[in-house]
Amino acid sequence: MKGFRSYLNEFWNGSVTEVKKPTAKIVAREFFHERPAAVTFERLVKYHDLTPQIMVAVSSYSELITGTDLIVNTEDQKAQDFIEEWIRKTGFYDKFEGLVTTILITGNGLLEKLSASNIEDVQEVDMTSIISKKRDEFGELEFYEQRQVGGKIVKLENIEQFIEFNLTMYSRQSWGRSLFYSLAVPRTTGFRTTPPLVETMWATEDAMAGIITNNAYPITTITYPGANDEYLEKEAERWRRYKPGDKRVQKIKPEIEFFETAAQSKYTDYIQHLEKVVELGTQFPHDILTGDFTSRASSETTETIVMKKVRGYQRYLCMKLKKELFEPLLEQNGFNTEDVELELSFTTQNIVELEPEKVLELFKVKAITLEELRNWYQENTGMEMDDAHLQDLLAQKEDEQKMEQDAMNNKFGQKKLDKQEHYHKQHVREQEKEIKALQEKLLIRESSAKKDKAKLTREILEAIKEL
Repeated sequence: MKGFRSYLNEFWNGSVTEVKKPTAKIVAREFFHERPAAVTFERLVKYHDLTPQIMVAVSSYSELITGTDLIVNTEDQKAQDFIEEWIRKTGFYDKFEGLVTTILITGNGLLEKLSASNIEDVQEVDMTSIISKKRDEFGELEFYEQRQVGGKIVKLENIEQFIEFNLTMYSRQSWGRSLFYSLAVPRTTGFRTTPPLVETMWATEDAMAGIITNNAYPITTITYPGANDEYLEKEAERWRRYKPGDKRVQKIKPEIEFFETAAQSKYTDYIQHLEKVVELGTQFPHDILTGDFTSRASSETTETIVMKKVRGYQRYLCMKLKKELFEPLLEQNGFNTEDVELELSFTTQNIVELEPEKVLELFKVKAITLEELRNWYQENTGMEMDDAHLQDLLAQKEDEQKMEQDAMNNKFGQKKLDKQEHYHKQHVREQEKEIKALQEKLLIRESSAKKDKAKLTREILEAIKEL
């Protein structure tokens, strides 16, 4: 979508020459009506709706992607107010959440502008009705094919009216791949085509239910060797009337045989392998919901990889919405997108869930107060906390803190006195040494010659002044 400055520049300097398209053989080729590869969008939705493992993965990814707020920032407050009002008026966030779920299920999503020249509102296209697309030799989209109610197939040729989203896109594919695409497509090995893994999982679950049912209610045959038809009819009626705990008196012992699954049959390893394949196929760590402590811890580590995928897709969605929805919307309403500097982003999921033990440790190291500790326990554990009792505890805590402070002050004061006394004793000892030295000098002076007495006298007087 061109801005006002672009049109003004073309009017003043002349139209810009048409941009050349690549003509290399590796790029230019024939594109036919490209249908979803190997599995239709309608069948993907069916697989999602009927498979809880897939439904949990899709709903979890959808919540991780859209569970944080989509933030709109601009340098123009009027433009920001306009977009926020348009979002509120059209209920865009609710539609966006549904669109993201559709993209995860089918790998693709179409958001239709009700008017390409005046974006008053947008609406998600039912992807189960889309059957193919057509591109020109350079890969530019020409139209979508849609099967409407009643089976009529129509072409959606006003391409500018649609915004196409893809979950994955590589090697010039016509359509993106579903979150669980690898589980939903058949595979060929040699001359044998196997059903999709999701249907194999259905069959396995059906077989497991059949095995349990068969073991609980096995097929039973009762044979009376040599008995005639009349006797067998009477015995059959008796068997029908039996209830658990009934006793029977008989003179002919029947031969009873049960047809059930062999007790030694084990399928644990096969089922675990299939569970891991499904977990990889949905790209979501199911063990975080269903596993034991060890597997949940491992899944929580895996969750960091999931969050990286989520943040990457959030960046893609922001870019798409900015370039193909919000910037055209602003330009149609008189805003210059270069001056507005529109930016879209999702808020970061950085809330850390605390356990009661962690909160208690924070209190012990005095990172939180007693009141904050009690408030957390009251809000997160349902414990009833008496406010009067809280005030008593706080008063008691203040008294304890005051007593601790007084004890520290007393201890510090005693240490100071002890230190002063130590220095005083040391000073006294030094003075005693100096006085003893003076006494020795006096004795020496008495026995010294006259010329040395004057010198010793001066030294003794200087030492006395320093005492």
